[in-house]
Amino acid sequence: MRDIKHFRQYIPEKDLLEKYSVSDSQVLFLLSEDGQDWYDCQASFADDTVKIMYDSDGVIRAMVNTPVSQHDNIYAVSLLWPVDMSVAEISVDNCPADCQADGLWRYTDGRIEKIPTDDNAGAENKKSQLMADANAAIAPLERSVRLKMATDEEAERLNAWERYSVLLSRVKPEDAPDIAWPEKPE
Repeated sequence: MRDIKHFRQYIPEKDLLEKYSVSDSQVLFLLSEDGQDWYDCQASFADDTVKIMYDSDGVIRAMVNTPVSQHDNIYAVSLLWPVDMSVAEISVDNCPADCQADGLWRYTDGRIEKIPTDDNAGAENKKSQLMADANAAIAPLERSVRLKMATDEEAERLNAWERYSVLLSRVKPEDAPDIAWPEKPE
């Protein structure tokens, strides 16, 4: 399996320009850290493997993980343009079905892995937002009760929102992602 690292733009020697019948102003060329020209090395990739383009942190930025009908149903590496990137191939069987080039997957040592997310921080943010929503709902209801202007419905809603805010305050973000969030009052 191929893994060609760190392609950078370069101006090739005259013989390579002549090979492609172009001048240096017509086509962009890429060279890997080990001296491989992007156009030349594409033929070294297998037709039946998933192609992955990843950045210096291993984050997958583009991929060809399905055969391309316009390219004879091969996994066409030519669809990638790896400026400041690396390109690798792995067997179709080793590519997780849900893998995408969405910034949440990493290529490391010949494997694709999901990048761990900070569930605790997400849960803390969600808790803060829900608590702010609860406080915003409670404030006018509380005022109407304190001023003895509340209807029975407003008093019931205040009770429901206060109960909700107490249950919400008991949520522990460190339990993420397995949190049973209280149901928000209507």
